Amino acid sequence: MTMMLDLHLRSSAQFSADRRYRYRLARRWGPGPALMFVSLNPSTAGEHINDATIRRDIRFARGFGYDALSALNLYAVRSTDPKAIACVDDPVGPDNDAYLDAAAAEHELVVFAWGFGAQAQRARAVATRIWRICRGTGGTVAVLGWTQGGQPRHPLYMRADTQLQCLSAGAHLSFLDVDARWSDLLSDSAVLEGPASVSAGVR
Repeated sequence: MTMMLDLHLRSSAQFSADRRYRYRLARRWGPGPALMFVSLNPSTAGEHINDATIRRDIRFARGFGYDALSALNLYAVRSTDPKAIACVDDPVGPDNDAYLDAAAAEHELVVFAWGFGAQAQRARAVATRIWRICRGTGGTVAVLGWTQGGQPRHPLYMRADTQLQCLSAGAHLSFLDVDARWSDLLSDSAVLEGPASVSAGVR
């Protein structure tokens, strides 16, 4: 189901010329900072339409004290059926990684939230490149929880009072005390060098 935007929301979306791919969607409802969600793939949401995932993202972002969000995806191809990703020649999209990199550099908090259905190599590649960027900017990556397969949980299937599990460059000298699912997701060992800290909660 899709719904028109609330009048108080300011919105934008970046698509490919043929609108086959949606690279970035933004919603703002106040003057404060924005967080970034990385989901699996876009569905029906656009410049003036919210779908169930975007509405849920907005609720979480508000609850965490943010005034805006950017929604990006592992795969930019638009589909209401995530299983269809496997049938597409280029589900990622020619410009998707550039949008992911730019958005990660702009946000202090990036929430991985793609749930089931991601190809493991793609998920690791995106998580690793975003973590590299966040280490350089002092940003934080987070999840709402973990699937049984060790992937970040999707917001649609989480309680409204769920707290973020955050990973940020900071106090600790090693990743020995990090949940093993973080080190599995950030599989490039070179990225794991140096200090990091892990926390629950937001900001």
